[in-house]
Parts: sequence; structure tokens; C-alpha cells
Amino acid sequence: MKMISTLTPREIEVLECVMEGMNNRQIANKLIISHQTAKSHVCSILKKLNATNKIQAAVEACKEGFTSF
Repeated sequence: MKMISTLTPREIEVLECVMEGMNNRQIANKLIISHQTAKSHVCSILKKLNATNKIQAAVEACKEGFTSF
């Protein structure tokens, strides 16, 4: 099972922002959510993709064929 399939629709939106190089504040502004909510989504994504940082999460997503473009 691909790990990307465990993400919620909102987490996928956040992951797309991560893959565009956005920081948590930029993600919050784009998605009209609080900074803390953006941070929580990023933490959940990292856990689900077994990643230790945003770059690794983006790499794992790419390995699974996910692209934000």
C-alpha cells in the first residue's frame, strides 16, 4: 500500500504546498488556516510518510508518483 494513500484530502493540499517550497506560515496563508493548523498537518504528513523533514516528505511523495504539478 502506498503511504500517500493514507493522507487526507487536506493533507494532500498541504503536501502540494510543501512540494512548492512553502513554509508553514505561507501554507497557512494560502489555505486560510492558522499557522498551528498548518504545522499540525505537516507533522501528520511527516509521520504518515515516515519522513523526518519536509524535503524527505517531498522525496517520498515523488517516489510514490505523487506530483503537485
